[in-house]
Amino acid sequence: MVCVVSAVAQAQVYCGEHKYDGEHKNEVSGYLQGGDNIVTGVFVGPTAFYTRHFTDRVSAEGGVDIPIGKGKFGISAKGTYRLPVSYFNFYFSGKFMYNRYTKFRTDEYNANVSVTWETPYYDLTLGESLIHYALLGTGYTEPLTLTFGTGVNIRPRWNSWNLGIFLRNYDDFYFENWNINWGVRWMANLRHDMKLYGELNVRPAGSTSQLASKYETSMKVGLKYTW
Repeated sequence: MVCVVSAVAQAQVYCGEHKYDGEHKNEVSGYLQGGDNIVTGVFVGPTAFYTRHFTDRVSAEGGVDIPIGKGKFGISAKGTYRLPVSYFNFYFSGKFMYNRYTKFRTDEYNANVSVTWETPYYDLTLGESLIHYALLGTGYTEPLTLTFGTGVNIRPRWNSWNLGIFLRNYDDFYFENWNINWGVRWMANLRHDMKLYGELNVRPAGSTSQLASKYETSMKVGLKYTW
């Protein structure tokens, strides 16, 4: 997202990762993700999102995920309300995801509510998910799945490029319980309306133990365009 620069003070105004900048109401973003996990092996495929900013605080997003090799197809819908407080932004969001695992003939339904506190250098997300699996003519529900994520950047978010690290138990198309992901993220503005971004993500197996055997390693490289 393009951040606003004060013409008088020549100082950049913090706008955050997802805030509507007052000019570009539409965002389309997509990335190519590739990696390897111990269940399905090597995978690669596209993920894409469209976001509409109705006001400077209210937005809606739709997404699709097609990781070839995992035998999976996913769609998502998300609504977000932004509450600015001083130099911070709070994002209150509700998200619904559906994933179809064709190799295992399993349907996954996921409803999540969460709040993100975002500062120029630091972000923290806390939330809760309800996950339902339908397989082999029966169903199973996980009613209490904590959403937790945090990250820090080496530069303020309004810079034209940035590098940071993150720790979380979710991604764009899954919410786990205690399998903690960690990795490196980056971004760089190519033009005033286009951004390059990506991340390297390590996803260990086992309950919260970062010394457990590897489950998945992946990399994303994508573009975001606003108009």
